[in-house]
Amino acid sequence: MAAITFDTLQFVQRLKKAGVKEPEAEAIAEAVRDVQASADVATKQDLANLATKQDLASVEAKLEVKIAETKADLVKWVVSVGVLQTAMIGALLLKLIPN
Repeated sequence: MAAITFDTLQFVQRLKKAGVKEPEAEAIAEAVRDVQASADVATKQDLANLATKQDLASVEAKLEVKIAETKADLVKWVVSVGVLQTAMIGALLLKLIPN
């Protein structure tokens, strides 16, 4: 997961402006920073990357199905050609053999 930036100075200044004394504001800012650093949260970029991976997996699955279908069609074609060749050779042999 990506790190999320946290401006402790701006946070302390905001707390001081709201009437919190500086030592308490700094302690609160440090606590928030520590909690944030230990939190395992997803950023927008993390979610976008996950969606991209899922999209790729979906495309890959569709390609695997299409490849399997193509292989099956190729096998059918090869077998059909083999049967046709055998029939043609049989017909040719029947013409060559006298009655």
